[in-house]
Amino acid sequence: MTCGGCSAYCPQLMDGWQYKGAFVVQFRPHTDIEAGRFEGRVEHVASCRATHFNSLPELLAFIAWVLAELTNED
Repeated sequence: MTCGGCSAYCPQLMDGWQYKGAFVVQFRPHTDIEAGRFEGRVEHVASCRATHFNSLPELLAFIAWVLAELTNED
């Protein structure tokens, strides 16, 4: 996982669930959903945690991990 430059975002504005539950998913050109091939990058908007994924289970595992951490914080 990497941390990008989220410093441009105001932390007070990023506190609501509209941001805590938001992710940006970018798919690579090799993605072929019908063939079950998922490749790309996912970033959690509020924390800037990001990772690359090579399968749907990897993508979903990252999202589940981040959401579980958020649930444990509340």
